[in-house]
Amino acid sequence: MISLLVIMLAGCSTSSDSDTNTRGFTDFATIEEEYLTTIESLNWPEGFTPPDALEGEDTGASFQIGYGDTRASNLWEYSWMQEWLDTYNTDSERAAKALAELEKAFDMPYMGTDRCDDATRKYLRDNIDKAKLGDPSGFTECIQANYAD
Repeated sequence: MISLLVIMLAGCSTSSDSDTNTRGFTDFATIEEEYLTTIESLNWPEGFTPPDALEGEDTGASFQIGYGDTRASNLWEYSWMQEWLDTYNTDSERAAKALAELEKAFDMPYMGTDRCDDATRKYLRDNIDKAKLGDPSGFTECIQANYAD
């Protein structure tokens, strides 16, 4: 009986890293506004300009609230991985800044438990740790698998 109560209470948790109870569905205009707001709030590598509109989505579809933020955050993650790959052999200061930026991902909503699984967070952690050792293989693999055209 006690274990059932514990399970029920755990399911009703309102931790600060999860907004699953409020994440319904919305329209394209709302997620594009999320995207633009997130784009404005993030730091970007020198010389990188993110698209000023959410591209590649069906404007008539429904989207889960938070999707625009996640799309912007994924672009941010990609841009800093690419920045590290472009600079780790030539500009140690910029490469270090890229890794410092990527460390912030774990405190961002797109990496929260309601949007991201443990394996994905571990994959990013492992790739950052490889990069800290000068190994580009993790970022290269991630970009090829997730962001290649």
